[in-house]
Amino acid sequence: MQTKIQTLENEIRLHNKLYFIDNNPKISDEEFDKLVEELKCLDPKNPTLFELVGKIGDVKHETPMLSIEKRYSYEDIQKWLIDTGDKKYIIEPKYDGMAAKYQNGVLSTRGNGLVGEDISGRLKNLNIIGKLPKKDEVVLGEIIIPLSYFNKNLASEYKNPRNAVVGIVKSKRVADVGIKALMDKGVHFIIYDEANSRKVNTESLLDKDEWEAILEETLQVDYPLDGIVIKASDNKIRNKLTATAHHEKWQIAYKLPAERKWSKVLDIKSQVGRTGRITNVAVIESIELSGATVKNVTLHNINFVEKTKIGVGSKVEVCRSGEVIPFITNVKPSSSHFKIPTNCPACKSKLERNGKYLECNNLKCPARTSQEIEHFFKALNVQELGLKTIEKFMNIFEITSPIEFYDLKVEQITPLEGFGDKSANNIVSGIRNTLEGAITEHELLEALGVRDIGKASSKWILKNFGFGKLNMLTKEDLQGIKGIGPNKAESFVKDIKEKWKVADALLKKGIRFKTQNASNKLAGLTFCITGKKEKYSREELIKIIEQSGGEYAAALTKSTNYLIAGENAGSKLQKAKELNIKVISEKDLLSLIT
Repeated sequence: MQTKIQTLENEIRLHNKLYFIDNNPKISDEEFDKLVEELKCLDPKNPTLFELVGKIGDVKHETPMLSIEKRYSYEDIQKWLIDTGDKKYIIEPKYDGMAAKYQNGVLSTRGNGLVGEDISGRLKNLNIIGKLPKKDEVVLGEIIIPLSYFNKNLASEYKNPRNAVVGIVKSKRVADVGIKALMDKGVHFIIYDEANSRKVNTESLLDKDEWEAILEETLQVDYPLDGIVIKASDNKIRNKLTATAHHEKWQIAYKLPAERKWSKVLDIKSQVGRTGRITNVAVIESIELSGATVKNVTLHNINFVEKTKIGVGSKVEVCRSGEVIPFITNVKPSSSHFKIPTNCPACKSKLERNGKYLECNNLKCPARTSQEIEHFFKALNVQELGLKTIEKFMNIFEITSPIEFYDLKVEQITPLEGFGDKSANNIVSGIRNTLEGAITEHELLEALGVRDIGKASSKWILKNFGFGKLNMLTKEDLQGIKGIGPNKAESFVKDIKEKWKVADALLKKGIRFKTQNASNKLAGLTFCITGKKEKYSREELIKIIEQSGGEYAAALTKSTNYLIAGENAGSKLQKAKELNIKVISEKDLLSLIT
């Protein structure tokens, strides 16, 4: 038998050389496959089956494999989306593996972008996720190892999954653990745009809450990631946006400088949001991530709960990165699995499943109502009313609407435990000030809590229509407004009719709106802000700019007029000099409007 094995080894090596190096095959693919299968039967772990054949660095990319431009803040992503101007974008994970290209049976690494390494000999050992083309078409993808496989089989040999990929795929002779990984089909070649990829409406990406949900959901895959990739879906836009020597302009990466730690689930609680959606929250053993203490982590949706079998006692890997709320990226289940609730935790109404979410559709649910009221006054900057105070007043005064808060009197609040004359006066005056020119029209529209309509959308709608006519708008009226697509338009028309009774009551009370632009001295000017602030916070400076008719931009571009720079201004200061943008201080800004 040993002689037969040696004969097969020699034949396989010969025909690999003839095919991959000499480009002069002597047998058909089917005949070669029979040799391989025969050796597998006799000696499944034979190193010949896993040798990398071919010259290193011998593939020239006719079209360069470019990098992806990166962004690190949500504001920069918003600006890129608007500037790019597509109606839908392709969203997919940014895999942390080894980029590769496949064409005409040749698999090659990215290399330096112009010349890569031929690793076609490894193709037969990879688990292909997606579909390889038959003809001249080029597909790009990522060679990567699932986290679950790496943790179980390779963590003791390699520092991380990326190192394991390089060690297994590019080595002429593969170590035993690498051979096992290839035999197990534990090394994947994921084809971009096919696996874990989906199209998302621009309006959803421009909504901060939806962005957070999309981001968390996109990252819930069993692969090492370092962000997400956003691509224009319209080929006309792709063709219009020419590439630089470094990157394509029609795609961008949102990078996560993430910190991850493991913890243990102590409890799981169900909560009701203001729209009736049920959120399940894991209470975990306290951990420190990116300078913050994390004790509670959202469990995304019901699909996540069912898929991971999470429960009390489960070990969870928690990730926190930049602006993103901490979320779970990996679960090691315990014997206890969380039982998905069937009734609302607040009003006990029967819950209904809507796709991957559970919802309480009782409009009189006290938990929904209290959070609707909290959202209302938070949007109107009434800082004296927190959720606990709102819930207390609802119970004592039997309040069910934000309008009823406007009828509260100081003498009603003062006798209550925990309140005195000063706090009672602050609450009443804070509420009544919203009628006296303290808020803008777009702040009230945001406060109404119309589904899918946040601060940015509220501003764009009110730039086109007067506040008093909002309840009469049609879907057709709204389409075409910046940031408002068909879904948001339909949602607005449906929801505004229900919410309008609050707005109508305030109009009848004679509400006076704050003039949105105190002056137009900054009209037509765009400002960017960087560095440590002297007197005002970033939010206060943005407010000053917008109230004076100017526009704030998160990123510096050629169209930016001024950069307001404080201490430790960083790279934006250098970029401003390169783009010949005038750099000013906070005092200079104030002098422009006085």
